[in-house]
Amino acid sequence: MQNNTFFSSISRTSFGFFVLVLIATLTSGCEEDPFYFTYDYSDAPNLPDVSEAIETINYDDGLVVYIMERGTGTQEVTIRDNIFLYYTTFRGGTSRDNIVDSSYLNGSQASTQFVEIGTYQDSRGVGFVRGVLGMTEGEHRVIQVPDSLNAYGDLVYWNLTLDYIAY
Repeated sequence: MQNNTFFSSISRTSFGFFVLVLIATLTSGCEEDPFYFTYDYSDAPNLPDVSEAIETINYDDGLVVYIMERGTGTQEVTIRDNIFLYYTTFRGGTSRDNIVDSSYLNGSQASTQFVEIGTYQDSRGVGFVRGVLGMTEGEHRVIQVPDSLNAYGDLVYWNLTLDYIAY
């Protein structure tokens, strides 16, 4: 009795070669995940030396606000304002390796909008919101937010410059 299936009509060598090519094809794309990408923070400024602050505000709960440069605007940020910030977030340390978020992401030179700044108490933490309140346009601050006042669970530094308040 003769077996007329596809596999019986090809030689063992041809079948072995076919299997090797199939395996090589399937595994060749496994070296890089096409959906994996890294964030580029190379354009983000370093955290400034806070010893050069023109004013330091220490709060009893551990929040520290360093005013690096005064703004030129006449209006101060309030809890309901929509604001545009240039910012970089450092989590757990102050080196570039500790950057976790930035408006300078992937070469961006645009400020980032925060709508109704008070609504960010859950996503950024109450320390972030308190550190931004009272800023004027053009003002540069560094805020040091203890883990109890931020959403990251570690000590966080925010390097912030207020671009403008949207009315």
